[in-house]
Amino acid sequence: MALANLREHLIEFNERYPWVAPKRYVGTKVIHFWNQLAIALIVYFGYELTSEITGGSRRQAISNALTEVRLEQSLHIFNEHSIQHFFLAHFVWIVKFSDLYYTTVHFILPVVVLVVLFRNFPERYLVWRNVMAALNLVALVVFAIFPVAPPRLLPSSYHFVDTQVVIGGAGSLDATLMKDAGNLYAAMPSLHFAWAIWCAWALVPVVKNRWIRRALIADPIVTTLVVIITANHFWLDIAAGFALFLVTGAVFKAFTPTRWQSEKVPLGLGKR
Repeated sequence: MALANLREHLIEFNERYPWVAPKRYVGTKVIHFWNQLAIALIVYFGYELTSEITGGSRRQAISNALTEVRLEQSLHIFNEHSIQHFFLAHFVWIVKFSDLYYTTVHFILPVVVLVVLFRNFPERYLVWRNVMAALNLVALVVFAIFPVAPPRLLPSSYHFVDTQVVIGGAGSLDATLMKDAGNLYAAMPSLHFAWAIWCAWALVPVVKNRWIRRALIADPIVTTLVVIITANHFWLDIAAGFALFLVTGAVFKAFTPTRWQSEKVPLGLGKR
């Protein structure tokens, strides 16, 4: 009886103050914001916990990273250290910007995209939420099977600089975030790139404001430069992140109605 009364009070409260507990409809399905937030928090903390457990050993991660180095050398694309040192020598402010970008935009933008999709495109939200969950799950399996150290953790003979420690972009925040990262050996595939391309693909088709579209399209490009300058990923990590996104995205979009993918709504974000 008490639970029934509580439920009635909650329903009445939600009807009176819908902004506190927003919900969206996809056909007969009701999507509650707080349910989605709870799921997101469970997935996030579960991922962090699991990534700590499956982090792999430093020796194995370094060995796998050196395997990547040799493969890139054979492909004549092992130039990450040259690019980093060019910016360190001529554009230190870009290095500082990259350190800040690496530790902020990567985490903030996907949340913003999910909120926008939930509020304005609930059908797309369901699809791209699932794509995000799937690519993170697959990445976690890869991290466990094939731990890879980022270039910044390679022996000093490879001449990479850990810019978060040496230069930083947000003061002590950079070092703290990198120190507390759940898995230091999760360079392959690059989730930084996978998340960036996910943000662009999820939102660009339905945003009418051209400046927002351009910013979303630019994010994967900027992210690529950022992870190279900060010595957090190899080119092969980025390529793997892109492949991971394409596979998971294709799987879920194959079962998605076309109208969910193409409908344009102004979003109240400005005009063309």
